[in-house]
Amino acid sequence: MQSAFSFFPAWPLTPDVIFWAGLALLAAGLCGELCHRAWRLPRITGYAVIGLVAGSAGLGVINADSASAARLLLDVALGLLLFELGSRLDLLWIRRNPWLILSSLAEATLTFAFVLPVLLFLHVSPMVALVLSAIAMATSPAMVIQLRSELRAEGQVTQRLMTLTALNSMYAVVIEKLVSGWLHQETYGNVLATILQPVYLLAGSLVVAYGLARACNLFYRRMNMQNEHSFVALFGLVLLAIAIAHLFKLSTILSLLAAGIIVKNLEPRPQLWPQHFGTAGWLLTVILFVLTLTTFEWKYIALGGIAALGLIAARLLAKLVGVLIFAKPSGLHWKQGVALGLSLSPMSALAYLLVDDTYTLYPEFDPTLRAIAMCAIVLLQIFSPWLVYRSLALVGERRE
Repeated sequence: MQSAFSFFPAWPLTPDVIFWAGLALLAAGLCGELCHRAWRLPRITGYAVIGLVAGSAGLGVINADSASAARLLLDVALGLLLFELGSRLDLLWIRRNPWLILSSLAEATLTFAFVLPVLLFLHVSPMVALVLSAIAMATSPAMVIQLRSELRAEGQVTQRLMTLTALNSMYAVVIEKLVSGWLHQETYGNVLATILQPVYLLAGSLVVAYGLARACNLFYRRMNMQNEHSFVALFGLVLLAIAIAHLFKLSTILSLLAAGIIVKNLEPRPQLWPQHFGTAGWLLTVILFVLTLTTFEWKYIALGGIAALGLIAARLLAKLVGVLIFAKPSGLHWKQGVALGLSLSPMSALAYLLVDDTYTLYPEFDPTLRAIAMCAIVLLQIFSPWLVYRSLALVGERRE
């Protein structure tokens, strides 16, 4: 029988996960504003610092178990941003300026071609090097979208940055899934399963993408999606697509990005992304950046720190060279080309989720993959926003 005084809290007090989550978000918001106002740094840098402090590398108030439980939240946050990014990709513009697609293919291909030999030279196993080279092709969609919003950036470089980010994210997901097919063969030794695994993932994800796009276009025709009440339906559709992708073990990343591209280019007069996504989207993005770094551990530095530095250097050089090769034919002068190449440097939540997906399918896979990826993500999530700031300011597209 309970005591008559059981309405008092038990002692000592034990805060639950909601308390620590709220405290982490409060600290992230304050740290982001401090970085922005005191040192003119991007707010995202502050969010990354709090993620490190709150996670396994710091106070541990958000441990690995909590971060795993938050995977669905990460999928939702990144999924919405990928859908937004895809809905801004104008394929007609690419058709009018084919140098854009050549520039995209060059920077993504060179990234794979530069990162792979560097990692092999640093004694990383071939399978880990292949997976990391594929993942390194992608620029962080979340970081690009939020930096563009924070800076109110507009112009040729910003527009091409959004386009190249959407394209190289698509390449990275597809190539990573194809590389995983070899890993499937090594793990299970079943040729039929090895062939079917990437085909099922890619084809199934595109089916979900097409279904979501058709549903969104139906809503666009029947409702005013710029209305905040109608946006609830769009949000629900995106959540439903994520749930279906999870149910069938498909790629939420590919499904949402492809759906956005189809929505943008299927309709002759597509509507813009709803403005009411702003506040909710920014909150989800803060959560995304904080949670991405909570699983980082200091032991990863010893295991993969040097290789991560090699990956970052090779990746930055490859993207810069790839863009500069076709900068002039595509209509950019050299300064804009340099700014665009440097602005492609962010790597964050998308890379994290691709690594996490690999370990979900193959739990016993080489831990070096996670160590190298997390070291690279930590460094780039902290320093690459500043690089994007300076690059867009260099070409006069930063209108803060």
